[in-house]
Amino acid sequence: MTSLDLSCYKDAGSASSPAQMESFSRTLENYTGSYLAKRRRKRAVVALALVASATLLGAIGIRLGKSGVFARFVGVRAVPKQRILSNWEAKKWDEVKSDSLASLSEKPLDAFYLAFRGLAAFYKGMDLPEGEGRAALMDEAIASLRKAVATGGTMPRAQVEYVLGKAYFYKGESFLDESAKYLELSIEAGFLAADSREYLALAYAGLGEKAKAVKNFEAALDKSRADLLLISAAKAYIDNGESIKAESLLLELMAAGKDDLAKENGRFLLSEIYAARGDMTKAEEQLSLILSRDPSSAEAHYRLGLAYQAKGDSIKARAEWRKAISLDPMHAASRQKLSEKL
Repeated sequence: MTSLDLSCYKDAGSASSPAQMESFSRTLENYTGSYLAKRRRKRAVVALALVASATLLGAIGIRLGKSGVFARFVGVRAVPKQRILSNWEAKKWDEVKSDSLASLSEKPLDAFYLAFRGLAAFYKGMDLPEGEGRAALMDEAIASLRKAVATGGTMPRAQVEYVLGKAYFYKGESFLDESAKYLELSIEAGFLAADSREYLALAYAGLGEKAKAVKNFEAALDKSRADLLLISAAKAYIDNGESIKAESLLLELMAAGKDDLAKENGRFLLSEIYAARGDMTKAEEQLSLILSRDPSSAEAHYRLGLAYQAKGDSIKARAEWRKAISLDPMHAASRQKLSEKL
């Protein structure tokens, strides 16, 4: 084995020579300087790695916290139900929704938290105009409320079914069967809101179940004589072949209604009823009343043209259709009539 030669660092005495010390110092400085530089670079790399790791873990933590996954591991406690009920009474939909969602991290199948998450989503959605925001909240409401019903746990079940029925109604025509189903279940369970029968009637009308629509409209009219309800009920009567009852409701609207747009729609319906009976004079009268209030109604001019055509006055009929097109160049029905030979 070769031994280390340290003779250059020794002298006869106890001290090293200046030349030897200078040589040693340079050698040590070169070695340690390179070594410390490497150590510094290594530490810098490690530090940067630690910062990057911390940033990544922080981002992951935030995402897990939002999703509720992290909460399961750290044992987030469910929000007291009384707090949710207090916020519900105050109509603080965001607080009810967020507290219920947080509580579901600990108790994912708790019917109470599922129900109030869905209820809050629905009413928050109803505060928004129609669009993607409301549609997304209706989807959230339906998903959460259906889970609540499926658990069979403690919750206001009849009210949950009522809101489910309305949420499906706002989902559109393809979901009217589900709307009617849950509204019926709610009523059977003993919950009857002021608008339960009206929504149920509208759902059945959309489904083409005329008799059921009329039955529920009549029940709704026992509680309210609102302008829009009178219009909807009159349409249901017309669809069911009961024009006399429809006329009665519409005349009531003309006498006591306060909504000008509802009254205009009512006059259009009256003109249809009278035209179907062959009474073109009364039909013309209703359309003229519409035009006296709104001369720019292309639809009223078009229908007045039909009334004149039925009376055999093609000159006046064509004049009304030309007026309709001048007001609305895209009024296809009037263009079609002008292309025909009368």
